[in-house]
Amino acid sequence: MAASPRSPRPIRRGPAPTPPPPSTPLRTATAPTVKRLIWTGAFAAVTIVGAIYGAGLKTQREFKAEKQQIIESTPEDRIKDLEQRRGVLMSQRIPLERKLDDLRSRMLAKEAEEASKSQPKNNSKAG
Repeated sequence: MAASPRSPRPIRRGPAPTPPPPSTPLRTATAPTVKRLIWTGAFAAVTIVGAIYGAGLKTQREFKAEKQQIIESTPEDRIKDLEQRRGVLMSQRIPLERKLDDLRSRMLAKEAEEASKSQPKNNSKAG
């Protein structure tokens, strides 16, 4: 057998050596937790603000595109679009007018009932 080039490891006997004292004081367990919460909140805030801002930009872009399309359309197309819009509004108007008529009739009935209650009844016989 050939001899190994390194020397044998020394054998230690007795109690284990104590580790050297830390150079910085130990942190409490709450400091990393608080820091983690602050970072999480900051990232969440940036994400939410970015999403809202992006949605606003998209809405503006769609509005500008629709406005440009209306400007570039022919008068016949504008008339057709306005007639379609009028039809939608008229279909919404009919139920609202019906509800308004019902409300007015209920109000008149209530006023008539209150007027009949406020008038004293004349039960005496004049003779």
